[in-house]
Amino acid sequence: MPRNSDGQVLSNWHTLLEDFSTSSQEFYVAVEEAIRQRKLPEISISRVRFAEGGIASPEREYLRVQRNRVAFDICSAPYGGGHFFSWWLARIPPKFGVFATIGIFFVAMFLTGILYLMASPMMPDDFVLGTIAMVMLPLFLLPLVLLVMGYFVQEGILGDEELVMMLPVIGRLYVFVFNPLTYYRQDTAMMFRDSVRNAVNEVINDLREQKGLRLLGDEELRPDADEEKATA
Repeated sequence: MPRNSDGQVLSNWHTLLEDFSTSSQEFYVAVEEAIRQRKLPEISISRVRFAEGGIASPEREYLRVQRNRVAFDICSAPYGGGHFFSWWLARIPPKFGVFATIGIFFVAMFLTGILYLMASPMMPDDFVLGTIAMVMLPLFLLPLVLLVMGYFVQEGILGDEELVMMLPVIGRLYVFVFNPLTYYRQDTAMMFRDSVRNAVNEVINDLREQKGLRLLGDEELRPDADEEKATA
C-alpha cells in the first residue's frame, strides 16, 4: 500500500462515477455534517493537503476525520466527465517519535541515577555483596522508574498516552503492560471506522438520489483492502 506524508495506510476504498458530477467542497461539507450528526466522541475534522507527486508538485485537498492516531483522509475530485471518490484509512505516527523515545530513555536513566545515589549509602559493606548490589540495583531501578512513568501516563498525569503508544519500542512495552488490546478497544475502533464509512456512503447516495441516479450497492461501497483493524 502507498504511504502518504503522514502515516501508513491500513485500508482504502475508491470509485469513479462516470455518470455523476458534484462540487468537491459541497461534498466535504455534507460529509462533515453527516459525521457531526452522528456525535462521534474523541474525533477531529480538518482539511489537509497532500502533494500529487514530488517536491513542488501541485497539492490536492482532502477531508480528514481523525480519532487519536487513526485518520480517514477522504477525497472528492472531478475526473473527465465523471467524479472520483476515495478514502484512505491511515495510522498517523507521532512526529519526532525516535527523538521522543531517546528523550524518555534519558529521563528514565537520569531518575534511575538519582535513586541509585540515594540508595548508595545503604550498600552492604562486604566487598562481594556490595559489588553485586551495585551491579544489580540499576537493573532493578530502571524498570521500576519506567513502570512509574507509565503509570503516570496512564493516569493522565504525565505526557500524551496516544503519543507514547506510537513510539518505537517504548510504545510496544507500554501497550503490553498498561493498555493491552481488548475487545473494547477493537470494538471502539470498528465503531469509528464504520461510522465514518457510513457517513461517506450516505452522502454519495444522497447526492445520487437527488440527481435521479441509482444508489450504489454494498459491493460497490466495500473497501478494496482491510489489512488490519484501526485500533485507536
